[in-house]
Amino acid sequence: MPLDESFRNDIHAYCIRDLPGDLQWHIDQFQFVEDPELKKRLGRAFYSARYLAKLMEALFATGDEIHPFVKFQIMQYASIYEAVVSYLLWGKYADHVEVKKLQTHKAYKPVSALGGLTKIKYGEEDLFTCVYRDAKTPRNSIPFKDKVDCAVRIGFIDGAYAEDIKRIYELRNLAHIETEAEKQIEVELEQAKTGYWRIKPFLEKITATLAEDAN
Repeated sequence: MPLDESFRNDIHAYCIRDLPGDLQWHIDQFQFVEDPELKKRLGRAFYSARYLAKLMEALFATGDEIHPFVKFQIMQYASIYEAVVSYLLWGKYADHVEVKKLQTHKAYKPVSALGGLTKIKYGEEDLFTCVYRDAKTPRNSIPFKDKVDCAVRIGFIDGAYAEDIKRIYELRNLAHIETEAEKQIEVELEQAKTGYWRIKPFLEKITATLAEDAN
């Protein structure tokens, strides 16, 4: 059964009291995103993370009650970083030499360099001729930390906080209970705060870099 409407209104008022703006304000922080649906979802993720942080504060959550609030915030911020970095790498900077390198790895490719009847053995095993050449790496096979490093080299992420962004993403990937138990990982309030503190310089750096690149 829900609380009385007056209590609900008081809690909501508390949650939005110190936010810099409403949902639209948070969406507007991603003006560089030209995909309207992606921009809306990024803004909503940002807003919901801040709203829940204020709800945690309003309820004065302590001990184990903090865990779901912190975990949700980390997941939201990590998802924002991941989506924005991927959007820029394979959008605005798709033709950048660093992105080309990011998507390339060396791989052995079989070639028919010998006659069909010729066989080479190594002990009891057959040997096959190959060439070692560049191959395209699927985007979903590229670790996020490598994407962040690429973004630093391009210049739209500041190396000073790149490791913090990688760590937030790593914590999101440890969200499965079995993984948390196996690695004995505990998300902490300071980690959620770090996710939030890095958002502003992250967005400011992107906006400034895109403006410079446009000139």
